Formats: sequence, structure tokens, C-alpha cells
Amino acid sequence: MEQPPAPPASGPTVPKLSTTVLLAMGAIGTIVLVAIFAYILLVARLRLDEQLWWTGLASMIFALGFYMMFAATHDRMIARPLAGGFFVVGAGSFYGSIFAGNSSDFAKLMYLILLSILVMIVLGAIFVMARDAEKDAIRRAQRKYIP
Repeated sequence: MEQPPAPPASGPTVPKLSTTVLLAMGAIGTIVLVAIFAYILLVARLRLDEQLWWTGLASMIFALGFYMMFAATHDRMIARPLAGGFFVVGAGSFYGSIFAGNSSDFAKLMYLILLSILVMIVLGAIFVMARDAEKDAIRRAQRKYIP
């Protein structure tokens, strides 16, 4: 009796189209982010407080975008840390803009109070989301999986 022929040798592994498209989207997004911040910081002739303000605004917009991406995908590896990182950069830039600006002391105080209230609201929302995620993880761990 004859042996069946051996399967052909597999060639080099080629990434799937979806992986390639995802990597291309990530690369294009990174280039766009770098270009926006490079324009604000290097190309545009702005004062320091204006640079910090525009950097803060762009960072907050990107933080919101990455948060929406996290909300849609629940990706804890990339989207969530990027949202948090851009929020920190945005808040820091806004605080720096306030201190570097030429406003009066009263206006700086008002800006600081307003910004601090907004930061506390965001931090409170992050705390509530983390607490709810922990409760969900505990509930899932208590489930019995029947094969």
C-alpha cells in the first residue's frame, strides 16, 4: 500500500491583510500626531504660553479620541494608556500655559480653578470607571464555566 503524499512545505508567513491595514493605520496616525505637534512646537512662530495652550488643546482632543477608541474596543493595551497619556500632557500644558502667560494674577487664579475643576471631574470619572471594571472582573471570576 502506498503512503499518501506529504503536504507541501509552507512558504514564508505573510501577515493577514487586516493586520497590515491596522499597522498602516497606526503608522499614518503616528505620522499625523507627530506632524501636528511638530507644527505647533517648531514651525509656528508662537510665544511659549501660546505653544503650551495649543499643545494642551491638541492633546485633549487626542485624549478624547483615544478614549472613544477605548470605549469602542475596550483595548487596555494601547488605547487606554494613550488616552491617559494625552490627558496628562494636555493638563500639564494648560497649567504651564497659565503660569507662562501674561494674565493678571486674578485671571490666572480663575483659570487655575477652572482647569482644576475639570481635571478633578475627569479623575473622578476615571475612578468610577476603574471601580466598575474591578467589580466586573470579580463577577466574571466567580462564574463557573461548563465545557
